[in-house]
Amino acid sequence: MSDEPQTQAPTVVGPSDEARRRIGLRVLLVLGVVVAILMVVFGQATAAGYDQFEAYRASTLDDPAHPPRWQTEALEVEDCVDEVLAWVESCPGVSSWCEGSLPDVMNQCLDTQDRTAYCESVGDAVLSTRFGFEECSARYDQIEGRYARRYAKKHCSILFRVIAGRCSNSAY
Repeated sequence: MSDEPQTQAPTVVGPSDEARRRIGLRVLLVLGVVVAILMVVFGQATAAGYDQFEAYRASTLDDPAHPPRWQTEALEVEDCVDEVLAWVESCPGVSSWCEGSLPDVMNQCLDTQDRTAYCESVGDAVLSTRFGFEECSARYDQIEGRYARRYAKKHCSILFRVIAGRCSNSAY
């Protein structure tokens, strides 16, 4: 054997199991608090947006001092489409709330007059999925912006599906 002293590699001492558990608990606690704060903030923002939407809906549809145009004037079906599209374009809040209201708003406008003559004039065209396509194309081709055009297309097609449903369900 040699007379040289043997050196051992230094031993690295890490945190104990108990220390690792405490660190893990702290991390989980911090993440839980962050998620809870984000949920509260998101919930408040959503509630505020819904309040805005409801206020808009009430002020534009239910205010007797400022009724919608279809309650003060006799509008043709095409005019109803224009009015309801203008209503949804100004609608604040989450777009699904506004889009979900489109059939009700369109029916409010259509209910102001007898639409039998219109339904007779379009006949079986309402049975086609392309019903209203040309009318919508003329409207959204004038709109600037890709996303604005996409929403206008979607909204217009919803309105013409409401019209088709009304005409196909009536005994015109």
